[in-house]
Amino acid sequence: MSQKPMIAIPVMARTLPELEEELTALAPLDFDVLEWRMDGLSSLSPALVKKGLALVKSHCRRPVIATIRTSEEGGHFPYDHATYEACVKAAMENLTPRCDAIDVEMERTPAPRLIEKARALGLSVIVSFHDFSRTPKKEDIVSRFLTMKAQHASIGKIAVMAHSREDACTMMDAMAQVHKTAPEFPFIGISMGPCGQVTRTEGGKAGSILTFASAGEASAPGQIALADMRRILDKAYR
Repeated sequence: MSQKPMIAIPVMARTLPELEEELTALAPLDFDVLEWRMDGLSSLSPALVKKGLALVKSHCRRPVIATIRTSEEGGHFPYDHATYEACVKAAMENLTPRCDAIDVEMERTPAPRLIEKARALGLSVIVSFHDFSRTPKKEDIVSRFLTMKAQHASIGKIAVMAHSREDACTMMDAMAQVHKTAPEFPFIGISMGPCGQVTRTEGGKAGSILTFASAGEASAPGQIALADMRRILDKAYR
């Protein structure tokens, strides 16, 4: 079961010039995947998504995850389903098939259509769920991951807030159960906050394939700096 997770670096620029500056600064760093948090932009439209992804693809030779995190799940995009759907579709059309991934929040109205479109385009689709208030019961986390699988997610992602070490253990136990039940299903499990950092560094031992680290401003509570994350993973997964 134990496998060193890949490291993703999120970028949350407010403007396209700021995005280009951050991409330039990231170029020499040692990480595996770039996540562009499109909801970081001060305004969002299909046209801006297209321009931003052109910048991302010109500066980054790594796989890209394109994400719009809505205000419903702790992000900066004030959710309305029409704009969300239009912007996610615009992102899909500017990603590279069989290399890049699109994030789709499982509880948003357009999710089934967006999952179907991503698969038709040959993109990996990360079906995600975030709860910034609490950690659900183990069985609820397991059930949600398996629902993502049933929805034809390429990868399932669940991130929840940990208020204690026991909360982090709940996530670790849930991931181990999912990996045992559906070993062929790739997933990402994260307990946010300082109490959940063990899931960011040890999650690969329960089957999680990816962890997020910061190279500047963190995009979620409890993210670990890239240099520290690389050192910890290299030691933990010798």
